[in-house]
Amino acid sequence: MLTELLGLPTHPLTTFLGLVVGGLTFYGLLSTLSYFYFFRWRKERYHPRYVEDPVQIKSALSWSAVSLLGNAVLTTPFHLAVAYGWSEVYYDVSDFGWPWLFASIGIYLAVTETMIYWVHRALHWGPLWKYVHRPHHSFKQPTSFVGVAFNPLDSFAQGLAHHLCVFLFPVHVGVYLFFVAFVTVWAVMIHDRVSFVRWKGINYTGHHTVHHWYDNYNFGQFFTLWDRLGGTYKDPESSEVRAEVPEGVLRR
Repeated sequence: MLTELLGLPTHPLTTFLGLVVGGLTFYGLLSTLSYFYFFRWRKERYHPRYVEDPVQIKSALSWSAVSLLGNAVLTTPFHLAVAYGWSEVYYDVSDFGWPWLFASIGIYLAVTETMIYWVHRALHWGPLWKYVHRPHHSFKQPTSFVGVAFNPLDSFAQGLAHHLCVFLFPVHVGVYLFFVAFVTVWAVMIHDRVSFVRWKGINYTGHHTVHHWYDNYNFGQFFTLWDRLGGTYKDPESSEVRAEVPEGVLRR
Protein backbone atom coordinates (compact mmCIF):
# COMPACT_ATOMS: atom_id res chain seq x y z
CA MET A 1 0.00 0.00 0.00
CA LEU A 2 2.81 2.41 0.86
CA THR A 3 4.51 1.75 -2.45
CA GLU A 4 1.23 2.36 -4.26
CA LEU A 5 0.80 5.74 -2.56
CA LEU A 6 4.39 6.64 -3.46
CA GLY A 7 3.86 5.66 -7.09
CA LEU A 8 6.14 2.63 -6.87
CA PRO A 9 5.30 -0.84 -8.21
CA THR A 10 3.40 -3.10 -5.83
CA HIS A 11 5.79 -5.95 -5.14
CA PRO A 12 6.79 -7.84 -1.97
CA LEU A 13 10.38 -6.59 -2.17
CA THR A 14 9.53 -2.90 -2.74
CA THR A 15 6.88 -3.08 -0.01
CA PHE A 16 9.34 -4.65 2.42
CA LEU A 17 12.07 -2.12 1.61
CA GLY A 18 9.60 0.76 1.90
CA LEU A 19 8.55 -0.41 5.35
CA VAL A 20 12.16 -0.87 6.46
CA VAL A 21 13.42 2.47 5.20
CA GLY A 22 10.31 4.32 6.33
CA GLY A 23 10.25 2.66 9.74
CA LEU A 24 13.93 3.15 10.51
CA THR A 25 13.88 6.76 9.32
CA PHE A 26 10.69 7.72 11.15
CA TYR A 27 11.64 6.02 14.41
CA GLY A 28 15.24 7.19 14.17
CA LEU A 29 14.30 10.84 13.81
CA LEU A 30 11.62 10.74 16.51
CA SER A 31 13.64 8.87 19.13
CA THR A 32 16.86 10.81 18.50
CA LEU A 33 15.18 14.21 18.71
CA SER A 34 13.28 13.17 21.81
CA TYR A 35 16.34 11.74 23.53
CA PHE A 36 18.61 14.67 22.81
CA TYR A 37 15.97 17.18 23.86
CA PHE A 38 14.78 15.58 27.11
CA PHE A 39 17.87 13.68 28.23
CA ARG A 40 20.64 16.01 27.05
CA TRP A 41 19.69 19.54 25.95
CA ARG A 42 17.03 20.03 28.62
CA LYS A 43 18.31 17.44 31.04
CA GLU A 44 18.42 19.81 34.02
CA ARG A 45 14.71 20.50 33.63
CA TYR A 46 13.38 17.07 32.73
CA HIS A 47 15.84 14.42 33.96
CA PRO A 48 18.48 16.02 36.23
CA ARG A 49 19.26 12.66 37.87
CA TYR A 50 19.69 10.79 34.59
CA VAL A 51 23.08 9.15 33.98
CA GLU A 52 23.63 8.06 30.41
CA ASP A 53 24.24 4.33 30.03
CA PRO A 54 25.87 3.57 26.63
CA VAL A 55 25.29 -0.17 27.08
CA GLN A 56 21.56 0.31 27.61
CA ILE A 57 21.29 2.71 24.67
CA LYS A 58 23.13 0.28 22.40
CA SER A 59 20.83 -2.52 23.53
CA ALA A 60 17.72 -0.40 22.93
CA LEU A 61 18.89 0.60 19.45
CA SER A 62 19.78 -3.00 18.56
CA TRP A 63 16.40 -4.33 19.67
CA SER A 64 14.67 -1.48 17.83
CA ALA A 65 16.43 -2.29 14.58
CA VAL A 66 15.58 -5.99 14.94
CA SER A 67 11.98 -5.11 15.79
CA LEU A 68 11.52 -2.83 12.79
CA LEU A 69 13.12 -5.29 10.38
CA GLY A 70 11.06 -8.18 11.75
CA ASN A 71 7.86 -6.16 11.59
CA ALA A 72 8.57 -5.21 8.00
CA VAL A 73 8.64 -8.91 7.15
CA LEU A 74 5.50 -9.71 9.15
CA THR A 75 3.41 -6.76 7.98
CA THR A 76 4.36 -6.87 4.29
CA PRO A 77 1.55 -9.38 3.53
CA PHE A 78 -1.01 -7.02 5.12
CA HIS A 79 0.14 -4.05 3.06
CA LEU A 80 0.15 -6.16 -0.10
CA ALA A 81 -3.38 -7.35 0.66
CA VAL A 82 -4.50 -3.73 0.97
CA ALA A 83 -2.74 -2.79 -2.28
CA TYR A 84 -4.39 -5.70 -4.11
CA GLY A 85 -7.82 -4.60 -2.90
CA TRP A 86 -8.43 -7.53 -0.56
CA SER A 87 -9.18 -5.33 2.45
CA GLU A 88 -11.94 -2.87 3.42
CA VAL A 89 -9.68 0.16 2.96
CA TYR A 90 -11.23 2.95 0.89
CA TYR A 91 -9.68 6.15 -0.46
CA ASP A 92 -12.52 8.63 -0.97
CA VAL A 93 -14.49 9.94 2.02
CA SER A 94 -17.57 10.24 -0.20
CA ASP A 95 -17.67 6.45 -0.55
CA PHE A 96 -19.14 6.13 2.95
CA GLY A 97 -19.59 9.75 4.06
CA TRP A 98 -18.32 11.78 7.00
CA PRO A 99 -20.62 10.21 9.64
CA TRP A 100 -19.14 6.78 8.93
CA LEU A 101 -15.60 8.18 8.92
CA PHE A 102 -16.01 9.43 12.50
CA ALA A 103 -17.93 6.31 13.55
CA SER A 104 -15.19 4.10 12.10
CA ILE A 105 -12.58 5.92 14.18
CA GLY A 106 -14.56 5.09 17.32
CA ILE A 107 -14.93 1.45 16.28
CA TYR A 108 -11.25 1.32 15.34
CA LEU A 109 -10.24 2.57 18.79
CA ALA A 110 -12.64 0.20 20.55
CA VAL A 111 -11.26 -2.80 18.68
CA THR A 112 -7.58 -1.87 19.06
CA GLU A 113 -7.89 -0.87 22.73
CA THR A 114 -9.56 -4.19 23.57
CA MET A 115 -7.26 -6.43 21.54
CA ILE A 116 -4.03 -4.70 22.54
CA TYR A 117 -4.90 -4.75 26.25
CA TRP A 118 -5.49 -8.49 26.25
CA VAL A 119 -2.55 -9.27 23.95
CA HIS A 120 -0.22 -7.17 26.11
CA ARG A 121 -1.54 -8.80 29.25
CA ALA A 122 -1.05 -12.26 27.72
CA LEU A 123 2.54 -11.34 26.88
CA HIS A 124 3.19 -11.11 30.62
CA TRP A 125 2.24 -14.76 31.07
CA GLY A 126 4.68 -17.69 31.40
CA PRO A 127 6.49 -18.63 28.18
CA LEU A 128 5.30 -15.53 26.31
CA TRP A 129 6.90 -13.38 28.98
CA LYS A 130 10.08 -15.43 29.17
CA TYR A 131 10.75 -15.82 25.46
CA VAL A 132 9.00 -12.84 23.84
CA HIS A 133 8.20 -9.86 26.07
CA ARG A 134 10.86 -9.86 28.78
CA PRO A 135 13.58 -8.14 26.68
CA HIS A 136 11.47 -4.98 26.55
CA HIS A 137 11.18 -4.97 30.35
CA SER A 138 14.92 -5.15 30.83
CA PHE A 139 14.70 -1.36 30.55
CA LYS A 140 13.49 -0.39 34.03
CA GLN A 141 14.39 3.26 33.44
CA PRO A 142 13.30 3.70 29.81
CA THR A 143 14.40 6.42 27.44
CA SER A 144 13.08 7.54 24.06
CA PHE A 145 15.17 4.84 22.36
CA VAL A 146 13.20 2.09 24.14
CA GLY A 147 9.96 2.96 22.31
CA VAL A 148 10.16 0.10 19.80
CA ALA A 149 12.87 -2.00 21.46
CA PHE A 150 10.98 -5.30 21.24
CA ASN A 151 11.30 -8.83 20.07
CA PRO A 152 9.67 -8.59 16.58
CA LEU A 153 6.99 -11.11 17.58
CA ASP A 154 6.16 -8.91 20.56
CA SER A 155 5.75 -5.66 18.65
CA PHE A 156 3.89 -7.42 15.83
CA ALA A 157 1.45 -9.02 18.27
CA GLN A 158 0.77 -5.68 19.94
CA GLY A 159 0.26 -3.91 16.61
CA LEU A 160 -1.73 -6.66 14.90
CA ALA A 161 -5.10 -5.15 15.87
CA HIS A 162 -4.40 -2.08 13.72
CA HIS A 163 -3.85 -4.23 10.64
CA LEU A 164 -6.82 -6.50 11.31
CA CYS A 165 -9.23 -3.56 11.53
CA VAL A 166 -8.93 -2.85 7.80
CA PHE A 167 -10.21 -6.36 7.07
CA LEU A 168 -13.12 -6.18 9.52
CA PHE A 169 -14.90 -2.97 8.44
CA PRO A 170 -14.42 -0.06 6.01
CA VAL A 171 -11.51 2.15 7.10
CA HIS A 172 -10.37 5.25 5.24
CA VAL A 173 -6.75 5.01 4.15
CA GLY A 174 -5.95 8.23 6.04
CA VAL A 175 -7.30 6.79 9.30
CA TYR A 176 -5.28 3.62 8.89
CA LEU A 177 -2.03 5.38 8.01
CA PHE A 178 -2.51 7.94 10.79
CA PHE A 179 -2.85 5.29 13.49
CA VAL A 180 -0.03 3.12 12.15
CA ALA A 181 2.27 6.16 12.25
CA PHE A 182 0.91 7.52 15.53
CA VAL A 183 1.60 4.22 17.30
CA THR A 184 5.33 4.88 16.76
CA VAL A 185 4.99 8.48 17.96
CA TRP A 186 3.10 7.27 21.03
CA ALA A 187 5.66 4.55 21.72
CA VAL A 188 8.46 7.13 21.83
CA MET A 189 6.38 9.54 23.93
CA ILE A 190 5.45 7.06 26.66
CA HIS A 191 9.07 6.00 27.12
CA ASP A 192 10.66 9.44 27.49
CA ARG A 193 9.42 9.68 31.11
CA VAL A 194 7.94 13.15 30.56
CA SER A 195 4.20 13.43 31.20
CA PHE A 196 2.64 16.46 29.53
CA VAL A 197 -0.87 15.01 29.75
CA ARG A 198 -2.02 13.94 33.20
CA TRP A 199 -5.67 13.07 32.65
CA LYS A 200 -6.17 9.67 34.27
CA GLY A 201 -8.30 8.42 31.38
CA ILE A 202 -5.23 8.56 29.12
CA ASN A 203 -2.51 5.95 29.49
CA TYR A 204 0.07 8.72 29.59
CA THR A 205 3.81 8.44 30.11
CA GLY A 206 3.67 8.15 33.89
CA HIS A 207 1.37 5.14 33.60
CA HIS A 208 3.77 3.38 31.26
CA THR A 209 6.78 4.16 33.43
CA VAL A 210 4.88 2.44 36.25
CA HIS A 211 4.31 -0.48 33.88
CA HIS A 212 8.05 -0.85 33.35
CA TRP A 213 8.79 -0.55 37.05
CA TYR A 214 6.19 -3.02 38.37
CA ASP A 215 5.68 -5.16 35.21
CA ASN A 216 2.06 -6.11 35.97
CA TYR A 217 0.05 -2.88 35.72
CA ASN A 218 -1.15 -0.47 33.01
CA PHE A 219 -1.33 -2.68 29.93
CA GLY A 220 -3.53 -0.35 27.85
CA GLN A 221 -2.72 1.33 24.56
CA PHE A 222 -3.96 4.96 24.59
CA PHE A 223 -6.54 4.78 27.37
CA THR A 224 -6.84 3.29 30.87
CA LEU A 225 -10.40 1.95 30.57
CA TRP A 226 -9.48 -1.70 30.16
CA ASP A 227 -6.94 -1.53 32.98
CA ARG A 228 -9.68 -0.23 35.27
CA LEU A 229 -12.10 -2.94 34.12
CA GLY A 230 -9.42 -5.64 34.36
CA GLY A 231 -8.11 -4.61 37.78
CA THR A 232 -4.63 -3.78 36.47
CA TYR A 233 -4.70 0.00 36.85
CA LYS A 234 -2.09 1.74 39.01
CA ASP A 235 -2.11 5.52 39.38
CA PRO A 236 1.38 6.99 38.86
CA GLU A 237 0.42 9.83 41.22
CA SER A 238 -0.62 7.54 44.09
CA SER A 239 1.19 7.71 47.42
CA GLU A 240 2.23 4.06 47.02
CA VAL A 241 3.97 4.71 43.70
CA ARG A 242 5.56 7.90 44.99
CA ALA A 243 6.97 5.99 47.95
CA GLU A 244 8.30 3.02 45.96
CA VAL A 245 9.47 4.42 42.62
CA PRO A 246 12.59 6.62 42.81
CA GLU A 247 12.12 10.25 41.80
CA GLY A 248 14.73 9.93 39.09
CA VAL A 249 12.70 7.19 37.42
CA LEU A 250 9.21 8.67 37.67
CA ARG A 251 9.36 12.40 37.09
CA ARG A 252 7.22 14.25 39.65
